[in-house]
Amino acid sequence: MSYNREWQAILKKLQKDKNPLYELLQDSGLTEDGDSALKLYLSTEEKRKEAQSKLQKIKSKMPAYWQQKRLNLAVGELPAESAQSSRKQPINQSRTLPNSSPVMGRHKSLQSPLQELNFAKFGTDKKQNELAQPVLEAAAAADETCETLYKQLTEKTQKLADVTITVEFPWRVRVGGMRGFRELLLPVFHPVYGVPYIPSSSLKSAIRAIALQHETQPEVNRLLGSLDDGIGCVQILDAFPSAPCLSVDMANPQWHWQKNNVEYNPEPHALLSMEQPELVIGLIRTSRGNNADDVEKVKGWLEKALAMGIGSRLSGGYGRASLSHTLPHSSSHDFQLWTQGMYGAFTDNPEFRPVALRGMLRYWFRAIALSIYSASQCKALEATLFGTIEPKSKEGSIRISVEWEEQQSERAYVYKGKILLEAKKQQHLTLVEKVLHLSSHIAGIGRGSRRPLHWNEPRLRGCYWELTNAILPGDKQTWQDFFKQVRDAFLSVERPEGSPAAGNSGNSHNRYQDVLNTNARIYLVPTAGLRHPKNVRNWSGEGHTSSVRGKALELLYSSPKYKGVNREQKGNPEVGGKLGTPSFVVIQSNFPTSGQPYQTVTIFGVDNSDRAAFVKALPRDSIQVW
Repeated sequence: MSYNREWQAILKKLQKDKNPLYELLQDSGLTEDGDSALKLYLSTEEKRKEAQSKLQKIKSKMPAYWQQKRLNLAVGELPAESAQSSRKQPINQSRTLPNSSPVMGRHKSLQSPLQELNFAKFGTDKKQNELAQPVLEAAAAADETCETLYKQLTEKTQKLADVTITVEFPWRVRVGGMRGFRELLLPVFHPVYGVPYIPSSSLKSAIRAIALQHETQPEVNRLLGSLDDGIGCVQILDAFPSAPCLSVDMANPQWHWQKNNVEYNPEPHALLSMEQPELVIGLIRTSRGNNADDVEKVKGWLEKALAMGIGSRLSGGYGRASLSHTLPHSSSHDFQLWTQGMYGAFTDNPEFRPVALRGMLRYWFRAIALSIYSASQCKALEATLFGTIEPKSKEGSIRISVEWEEQQSERAYVYKGKILLEAKKQQHLTLVEKVLHLSSHIAGIGRGSRRPLHWNEPRLRGCYWELTNAILPGDKQTWQDFFKQVRDAFLSVERPEGSPAAGNSGNSHNRYQDVLNTNARIYLVPTAGLRHPKNVRNWSGEGHTSSVRGKALELLYSSPKYKGVNREQKGNPEVGGKLGTPSFVVIQSNFPTSGQPYQTVTIFGVDNSDRAAFVKALPRDSIQVW
């Protein structure tokens, strides 16, 4: 196998994405270093040292089956035989994979992800549940061997089609959702080639939906065909990626409606999706088509369909080729994020995940809605806005899309980008805007969302994010006026019927959705000298100081009565939480453009005596705004 050939493709992708790692790695080479290791060659000792400090970030850009190997670093040029083989030897599509299942006493040579799944051998965990992720990883590894096949399929499309569109997706695409292979949720695989693709039928459905918004039914049927009229004038070809892109993905819903309660019960599900694919879509005139203008017309519909998104989970950021609004009402919000890392299927492979932003908004929507509406009314309104899968699939009124770029930083993962909110109704857009604005002041996104970003030996913990130029000053009147705006946004969408839900956040054994009701408190804690994450140069050396942690987090960490349960089983799960129990205290740092920095401290369930004690211990100059 030519590791360096695939490595050069990875470097090309880094250059295309303007990833800061490219400058470090652009003249590097990669080869095998024994059975369980890879060796990366850097041009200078300085670059080797810098690469050593960013080892995990480098590995995160590698295919999953490479990440299982140790990565050794060396200074010098790639050995001649490795460099030569990378130029002359094509990738072998039929290589035997280490996870292949024995067939008649021999290892089966697998040629596609679908074949890998067909011959997969499932392992089990301690509870004898079948483990899906290793099997999906093997399928993704098999996809990496299909580079030549993808090239041939792309060339075939280009030769057959009258017009082609090449579209790049900045994140992930998921088409399908079929059940198969031990009830795994799988994408669509081509029945002959066994690789992921977008069937022409899926593209045609998306195009037809757009076309009917702009043309009459007879004209759409003429061009696209129908059961009554037969084939149309224009045929849409199956769309294949131009290169391997199958990747293990993760869905991890954490809060679930159980009757009138929303229970905390994370349920991670590994799945497969296409990661940052480039797809080539072809259009061709049929025997009934003799007008080139017809192809151009369908091409225009296709471009509009791609702008709306292709595949499933569109409202969570999947399948969007560009950040363009397609619903009647929309608004855009610049943001910056400093985080300990967001993770999908792999804890050593961080990636910005738009679904984490959507999950955060859904959580804070409930926190407010359950203080206004009954549980049943809240659940119905949530389904109207965000959509639902069970008991019956329903598309929501709002969509959330994100474009971003990763910034270079020591240890912390830093992202800068734009959030696009879309809604079918203006009132729905206003409501989700207010939830977005509020949540940016009181919590983070993804892992560590309940703590400000800081160093907690031996690693970085927490999160900080901000909507650029939209940070509230730390005074009581401004905040209370803002809370009124938030409530009014909910009431403009729907008036309450009956009494609000009880809103019990539960305990460390049965954790329920937090609610901003009479048992919740929000304080602003003025913190002069609080340091913005952008001003922290060395997290391991500076991230544990009070100027980074802030007064509120220092108080939480000051006593086992407050802080969360640690590895030595010391702490209080009824205040700071523990593994599997989210903290009842949420702290976020804020840096307004005018006035001093402050921390927002939100405490749920203050009817608990331990949490009430934490409230009393807050600094005397704290300002209660809820």
